[in-house]
Amino acid sequence: MTVKEYIYCDYAAGAPCRREALGEIEKYALEQYSNPGAHHPLAYIAKHKLEELHQRAGKCIGADPREIIFTSGGTEGDALALRGVLANTTGERRGLVVSKIEHHAVLLEAERLEKEGVPVAYAPVKPDGVLDLDALRGLVSDETALVSVMYANNETGVLQPVGEVAKIAHDAGAKFHCDAVQAYGKLPLHPKEFGADLMTLASAKFGGPKGMGLVYNDMTNRIAPLIVGGPQEWGFRAGTEDLPGMAGMTKAMELAEAERESVWARVGEIRDRMEQRILNGLEGHVRINGRGASRLPNISNISFLEIEGQALAIELGEQGYCVGLGSACAPGETDPSHVLAAMGLSWEDAIGCIRVSFGPDVTQEQADRLADLCVANYKALRGLG
Repeated sequence: MTVKEYIYCDYAAGAPCRREALGEIEKYALEQYSNPGAHHPLAYIAKHKLEELHQRAGKCIGADPREIIFTSGGTEGDALALRGVLANTTGERRGLVVSKIEHHAVLLEAERLEKEGVPVAYAPVKPDGVLDLDALRGLVSDETALVSVMYANNETGVLQPVGEVAKIAHDAGAKFHCDAVQAYGKLPLHPKEFGADLMTLASAKFGGPKGMGLVYNDMTNRIAPLIVGGPQEWGFRAGTEDLPGMAGMTKAMELAEAERESVWARVGEIRDRMEQRILNGLEGHVRINGRGASRLPNISNISFLEIEGQALAIELGEQGYCVGLGSACAPGETDPSHVLAAMGLSWEDAIGCIRVSFGPDVTQEQADRLADLCVANYKALRGLG
């Protein structure tokens, strides 16, 4: 099969770069090649363009340009947020609280910080994948410096009560960081409105170039840089600025925001119909993880009981559909999901999981055929049909 013959259903792992974003990347690479930190006419033009990109990105999320820190992606952004806050803590306020379903960019950084002596607590979720707020309240105290909870889970699409999380953190005098990598472009996302002090985005999730991201950092926050060596990005991220990458990401942000309301309601209806078609075809042999909670409109996490999800994904791949098994950034791609384990799924049910994540152009016909293939392949793998 050629690339065009595959139907790509793994947008949660990474979206194709939009042509408009590619156009911006090429334009900036050819015209804005001067270092904005130099002192000559072309450098001054590049510096002006850099300021403009901060303004445009800030406008997309309701932030001041000085609150935008461009990074290499979500992983670096999460590390900057966690380490940046904790490096500036004093006295007894040095603890970190994260949820058990965070992306590994947060969880593994939390584990590393714990080994360095930072007190870390892990908040549980309920069976539907939503954070247990009562448990969180019991973990956050006047010794907590930072609470980090994602906006939407990358494996199940389940939305977290980030406004309540922010209040819990702030009532205890702590800062709140939100990994919003999966949510941008699909939901209204203004950190000041839901109380985030820091927020992470990744360009590759909404049609920008890979290797680009940003951290929103409230202007009142004092954080330490992760990468040192120069004064770039307000002193928070050293290194010559990647103007072409920033331009591509910013363009993708603007396009994603402009089409948000017109695209994703339709995709949500298509996703829901696909799930119901699978449930009807495999009654009692399948479960939709997080289905009872509010979710992103494009993600479906499905456990097919008594088979391995990897086997189903291989069959679907041979039939022209590219689906995921969970997080594409997990330490072992075929390991059972830590997210599903936190939701209380057994090892057997978790190992039977696939993740379908649609893009904005998915059609009802494509989703219906995917559902039918899931049913037929399951029956063949189980020897039921």
